[in-house]
Amino acid sequence: MSTVGDALKALKKAILLEERISSQSKKLEDLAGLVVEMDKRLTRLEGRMEGFFAAASALRGGARRPAKLIEAVPKERDGPPPDQAG
Repeated sequence: MSTVGDALKALKKAILLEERISSQSKKLEDLAGLVVEMDKRLTRLEGRMEGFFAAASALRGGARRPAKLIEAVPKERDGPPPDQAG
């Protein structure tokens, strides 16, 4: 009887694990959809910013804008940042 009980416990545990995996899979699909939507929104914002910079540049007589506004991954530096030296 102990063997049958152990087998039933193992089966129950496997079924619960399957349900958890299914639940997490659904959540992951939802998150992936949100990431795609956020990427689309970011792309639209970047396009708007490029337009704003182009318009501002035209109004200022062609002054160049910074090459990069936000650094995605900070570069490792040996010393203090240039702004804080001194």
